[in-house]
Amino acid sequence: MTENMSQQSHDDEIDLFDLIDDVRDKWYWLVGSLLAGIALAIAYVMTATPEYQTEATITEAAPSELLPFSQAALRNRLTLSASVKDVQNNGVEDEPVSLTDEAVFELDAEAAFSSARSVLRSASTRKAFYNFLLSQPDEELLPLISSQALTEEQNLANFLTRFSFSDPGKGDTDTYLTVKFKLGSNAELARDVLNDYIAYGLILHEKRVKNEFERKVHAELELYQTWVDNFRRVYESEKARQIARLEEAAQIAASIGQKKPFYNTNDVVVSSEPPLYMMGEQALRQEAELLRKRSDSPSEDIFVSGLSVVKNSIATLEGIVVDWNEVELVDVDQPALLPLKPAKPKKLLVVALGAVGGAMFGLLAALIAAASARHLRRNERNPLHF
Repeated sequence: MTENMSQQSHDDEIDLFDLIDDVRDKWYWLVGSLLAGIALAIAYVMTATPEYQTEATITEAAPSELLPFSQAALRNRLTLSASVKDVQNNGVEDEPVSLTDEAVFELDAEAAFSSARSVLRSASTRKAFYNFLLSQPDEELLPLISSQALTEEQNLANFLTRFSFSDPGKGDTDTYLTVKFKLGSNAELARDVLNDYIAYGLILHEKRVKNEFERKVHAELELYQTWVDNFRRVYESEKARQIARLEEAAQIAASIGQKKPFYNTNDVVVSSEPPLYMMGEQALRQEAELLRKRSDSPSEDIFVSGLSVVKNSIATLEGIVVDWNEVELVDVDQPALLPLKPAKPKKLLVVALGAVGGAMFGLLAALIAAASARHLRRNERNPLHF
């Protein structure tokens, strides 16, 4: 019994040389599977639809291409200190009013590239471009990007996955963005679609920069106009208060018969202002009348403290002209080119994987076949052995 157990334990051990002998004995399984794997891989490579991939690269524009945004009017900093009298402070003291304004619009090469990068990577840009392609009567392209077997959402999702990006990221000093695009069996279409997408995205980016520029300038003009209105309101209030004071003083002068200015040095304290009624009724009423007539004069604004500075800034902003034809927000460092060979399938890799897979399957099949044959021989020698 001990001898049988020892024999059984010996039989359960795996001997590497026995495995090699088993594979050598059933070599046709290995060779056959290897050839079958290679044949299947070759068949797949020959029948699979090729998929072409092309890429384009954008980078920062040269600083000279953004010179229109360096003009003095766009880098304006308005600092205004005006002294006006508050209507409610009874004219006791003048209250200084300080107004400051930061630069209207600043755009450097780094900011322009970052903005373009965001637009090109945006899914909304790709969705809009996809809808644009669908609206074009291109019978050759439409079947490659839209399948009737899929829903609209599935077709869109499939189109979005055709894009990939090699992006340095916001914190990287590398200022290159590579956009890759994959399409079906037409290499020229892949190239043309990617170039069209780059152009579409950069046009959209330029429109956004224009809109932001116009909004900021418009907001700045509205702010300046608010200052103009405030200065004028303060001036009108002060003018009305001054007219009322003059008329009141004129009534006092009339009641005491003071027609002309009269100053008695005995009644005037040194360095103090004499009472207003001492100017005389005629002078007081004449000054009040002149103040009323200012409203009909187009040059009244020259009497408004601080207004001329703000109006000059408004004129400067309104005179801003940006020649967008001379502006390059980013540079297309490398447009999409015609690919020399399809990105998929990778023929050598597929054949190599087919050979490896066939060899592994053949090796396993040879070992199983040898083990099965050995099991059958054992049963023939010992029918009662299980």
